[in-house]
Amino acid sequence: MLATSIKNGIKNGFKFCWFLIRIIVPVYFFITILRHTPAMDWLTMAFAPAMGLFHLPGEAALPVITGFLLDEYGVIAAIRAVNLSGFHAMIVAVMVLPAHSLIVEGAIIKKLGQSATFFTIYRLIAAVIAGLVVSLLGVMISV
Repeated sequence: MLATSIKNGIKNGFKFCWFLIRIIVPVYFFITILRHTPAMDWLTMAFAPAMGLFHLPGEAALPVITGFLLDEYGVIAAIRAVNLSGFHAMIVAVMVLPAHSLIVEGAIIKKLGQSATFFTIYRLIAAVIAGLVVSLLGVMISV
């Protein structure tokens, strides 16, 4: 019984690690390569005003967008690839938690007979509010 549980636990652990590797490694490499191209400078400048509302650098747009489109594991790789500080990573994480995997979860919501558009907008508004609250609290505490 114990040996079977250990064997199943190790097997499931390796399956989950493989699942994470298939997400994290490609995202990390893509963003790392992107950082060394002129496209990164353009993206940083384009998103800097929006990210500035959350007291984030323009590079933080990549983890945020990655989270909105993919999942939390992709965000981890993206945060590491753009070298965000702990405070900035926390703001990104708080924003992505209510609004992650919007495409996949929107399809699920639609399949359940609900409005995917309503829930997507609702989740994005929740992400913005959460990001603003955490960033403002952080600024107030650090003063």
